[in-house]
Amino acid sequence: MNRIAIAKNAATALLALIIGSASAQQAGMQSYDVELVVFRNLSSNATNEDWSKALGATSQNVTPGDDEEAASGAAIEVAPPATATESFPALPAGKMKLGAIAEQLKRSRGYQTVAHFGWTQPGFPRTEAHYMSIDSKIGAETGLTGRVALSRGRYLHLTLDLTLQPAGSGESYVLRQTRRMRSNERHYIDHPKFGVIALITQSESQ
Repeated sequence: MNRIAIAKNAATALLALIIGSASAQQAGMQSYDVELVVFRNLSSNATNEDWSKALGATSQNVTPGDDEEAASGAAIEVAPPATATESFPALPAGKMKLGAIAEQLKRSRGYQTVAHFGWTQPGFPRTEAHYMSIDSKIGAETGLTGRVALSRGRYLHLTLDLTLQPAGSGESYVLRQTRRMRSNERHYIDHPKFGVIALITQSESQ
């Protein structure tokens, strides 16, 4: 065997070792089901309080200083570092839990459901968060594009980087926020033109 062949074999073995190590590390993480309902606000005078009362939702606030990222008594939310965008398996329709809210929004005159989708992914550490493009989870006709990252410290952290371009409007709205969350609680992430209802639960399949 010549030196080139030996070098190729060594490189292949090293790559397999790296991939195997990463897969093993990921396999040991708690997996989470992430479900999002994205909706458009059609009313110019509707407030967040009006929406939360109508749907019985809450924007959960975590006490400042409770998280490991708090400094000087103030909670600081920082988006995770940029990483290569990857894909995660879609959440089956049978595991969706926000269907009633999505239907209620469809019937509402003041709001319009844009997309309802979900996926399952590992709870990556905050410094190793992986972004996922939502483009493969929803149709292009929604006018919604962007990426989402879920990471885990003492609390779960959901980062949204979304752009909504309603058909025929000629306008574009951007929502970029990072929120601390607790599992099994519905959270409302607001924007003057569109909002997101998020639910994160521990996945039963590991």
